[in-house]
Amino acid sequence: MDPLTHALSGAALARAVPGQPLPRAKVILLISLAMAPDADFVLKFISDALYLEYHRGVTHSILMLPLWTWLVHSMLPNRRSAEPLMPWLIGLTLAMHILLDLITSFGTMILAPVSDWRAALDLVFIIDPLFTACLALPLILMLIWKSKARPLAAGALLLMFSYMGLTGYLHSRAVDLASKDNPQALACAALPLPFSPFHWQLIATYPDHYRRASVSLFPSFSGSAALFPTSLTSPYLQQLSAPTQLNWQSLTRMSSINLEDGLPGVSFYRWFSRFPVLLARNSTHYEFGDLRFYAGVEGMESSFRLRIDLGGKPEAWLLWRHDTRTPLN
Repeated sequence: MDPLTHALSGAALARAVPGQPLPRAKVILLISLAMAPDADFVLKFISDALYLEYHRGVTHSILMLPLWTWLVHSMLPNRRSAEPLMPWLIGLTLAMHILLDLITSFGTMILAPVSDWRAALDLVFIIDPLFTACLALPLILMLIWKSKARPLAAGALLLMFSYMGLTGYLHSRAVDLASKDNPQALACAALPLPFSPFHWQLIATYPDHYRRASVSLFPSFSGSAALFPTSLTSPYLQQLSAPTQLNWQSLTRMSSINLEDGLPGVSFYRWFSRFPVLLARNSTHYEFGDLRFYAGVEGMESSFRLRIDLGGKPEAWLLWRHDTRTPLN
C-alpha cells in the first residue's frame, strides 16, 4: 500500500483511542510508525534485485511484531509514566501496516525470517484512491469539527474495514466467474486492478498455460479513473470486459518450459512470481513476465521482466521500464 494510506491509518488509530486525546507527539509517533516498516526501501539503493528479495520481509513479519513493538516502546522517553495503552497502540499500528500490505497482490513475508512464503489476499490494488478516501475524508472533517475527532477517526477505520469487506465479496464473485468459464482449470484467481473495486484480472491455471481476462463487475462505474490522465487509464480500461463477454487470452506457463539446469535468475523469479509466463524464446535468450504486472497483455507494459541471455556463460537480467536493467546472479 502507498505511504499516504499507511500514514492516514496511523492518524485514524491515534485519534480513535478512547479516553483523553493523545498528545500531538504521540500522534506523530504513531503516524510515523504506520509507515516505518517500509524503511526496507533503502535496499533499493543497494540493488533492485535485493529490494525485490527482501522488501516486505522481517519488517513486515507477524513473528517479529512483538520484537519491533518492544524496541520502539523501550526507546520512548519516560515510558514508565507514558499512556498505558502505548505498547498496544504501537503494536496495533505496526500490525495495521502489515494488514494493509497483505490485502494487495505484491506478497508479504509475514512469517519471516522462518519462511520466505509471500502471502497476498488480493483485495485492493496497491494504490487505490477510493480506499485512501475512506480514511482521508473523515480525518479532513476532523479539522472542521474538532469536537467530533474521536467518532470521526473511528468512522474512518470503520469505512476502511467496510471497503475491505466489499472487496472481499467482489473478489469471491470474480473468482467464481473465472471458475465458471474454466471448469477444467487447476485453480482460479482474481487480482485487483486500478481505479475501481469492480475491476479484476481473472487468471485460470492449467498444466501448461494460463488463461487471463480483465473484467468490470459493474461496467458503468469507472471509479477514480477521472482523477488520472487518459494516457494512463486508457490501456487498463480498454482491456475490461463485461462479465458476460469475457475476452480470454492464453499464455504459456514458465513451469512448462524445459530450462537448462543452473540457468541464472530462474530460481529467484520462480520464487518471486506468482503467475510467471513465457514472453519470448529463441536461440539467444528467454524472456519471462508475471501476470500480476500485466506481462504479455497487448497494449500494456509490464513493470519488469526476466531476461536470460544464453551463450558460453548465460546471464540473467531484470528488465525494467525505460530500458533499464539489473543483473541477477
